[in-house]
Amino acid sequence: MYNVYVKKQNSYNPDLVGEFSNINEAVKLANELKAKDETISYTIEETSGHFDSYGEPLSTIVRRG
Repeated sequence: MYNVYVKKQNSYNPDLVGEFSNINEAVKLANELKAKDETISYTIEETSGHFDSYGEPLSTIVRRG
C-alpha cells in the first residue's frame, strides 16, 4: 500500500491525500498535485501492514518531491 502525503508551505503536518496499491498511480497523483501548486511538497510512503510498539504503522519513504 502506498500513501501520498502533501504538505503545504505554512502547514506543520502533512495531509493524507490518497492510498494506492500501485506505485505508478501514487506518483501520478503526486505529480499532478505538484503541477497545480508548486509551493507544496509531497511524500510517498510504502506501508507493510506491520505496526510498532505504539500502534503506529511502519512505513518506508519511497519518494519525495
